[in-house]
Amino acid sequence: MSELQVLPGAEEFAFGEGPVGALLVHGFTGSPQSMRTLGEYLSERGIAVVGPRLPGHGTTWQDLNTRTGEEWMQTVETAFHHLASQTEEVFVVGLSFGGTLAIDLVARHQDEVAGLVTLAGMVFSKDPRRHLAPVVSRLVASLPGLSNDVADPEGKEIAYDRTPTRAAHAVLRFARRAQAALPQITTPTLVMHARQDHTVHPSNAQYIHDRIGSTDKELVWFDRSYHVITVDYEKDQVFERTFNFIKEHSKHAL
Repeated sequence: MSELQVLPGAEEFAFGEGPVGALLVHGFTGSPQSMRTLGEYLSERGIAVVGPRLPGHGTTWQDLNTRTGEEWMQTVETAFHHLASQTEEVFVVGLSFGGTLAIDLVARHQDEVAGLVTLAGMVFSKDPRRHLAPVVSRLVASLPGLSNDVADPEGKEIAYDRTPTRAAHAVLRFARRAQAALPQITTPTLVMHARQDHTVHPSNAQYIHDRIGSTDKELVWFDRSYHVITVDYEKDQVFERTFNFIKEHSKHAL
């Protein structure tokens, strides 16, 4: 079977070098493109960044529907260990479901992670269809997508216009796993979310902040953006706060 072609702009990336690394994990149905500009911003400030492409993303929604939570987790795990082998400390930054994967990773590698940043992070869904997910995933291959929840008309996310139902069911199962892991995490944490997020309910942010075991934690809200805060009106503030968090918690001068 030939490998599917990756959509132009959706490729994984690696920028910069130095003792401080940042692993940037994109969201469900999206691609590394949503994290690329943040990666460029951080690399310009002396941070080595890696943005892996989760299996089934940046190709077709049909491809994504064949993938599993285990595959996504292993991809993030592999990228993390590679970055850790090249740097002296690693920060993990996850957008949306990428935040879910980041929480899971950090819970399993407490001593190896210098800090955690969740951007519109998800640990539960309030979509009423979630209760039917096990049934729907067997009856319907896809549903209308939730991509490009962006207020800025110039902001664009490379993402599918359909939501593959089997993969979505896997996301919900993985979210429960991440939610259960929160109290175990004592790593410094920055939580950022938009109040007008239409994809991941904003209450996720407060839940993550309140339940995570870390005593060094901060919750930041944005008022003008929607879900994909890395490409929306307040992206510059998102970038700056992410960098400042890394700078403040790094043992190296940046």
